[in-house]
Amino acid sequence: MVVLAAGVTTKSGKLLLSRQFVNFSRVRIEGLLASFPKLVSSDQQHTYVETDNVRYVFQPVESLYVLLITTKSSNIVEDLETLSLLAKVLPEYSPRYGVVDEETVIEASFEIICSFDE
Repeated sequence: MVVLAAGVTTKSGKLLLSRQFVNFSRVRIEGLLASFPKLVSSDQQHTYVETDNVRYVFQPVESLYVLLITTKSSNIVEDLETLSLLAKVLPEYSPRYGVVDEETVIEASFEIICSFDE
């Protein structure tokens, strides 16, 4: 499994936090994260989208998306398990336990990013 980055965005595409697990230039990771909202449609049944270079595996959490950016050769089943664990972190670290929105993610961003490392 090769997870390149994990992040939380709003459904409109605003990046709230991101954690890179491999060495990326800032411009490259911002480009990958900026292109994600354009690839997702509201009537989509799958929770992944592939481009020429990477795979986005995502899960809606209330008004947000938790997403992983992986290589296309990564095992998607393992990626979905990892994504599920990351999605459980958001309500756990919310200052208003269980409420997951833009404000609470920003407030708890340090704790969330640290938990992504675990």
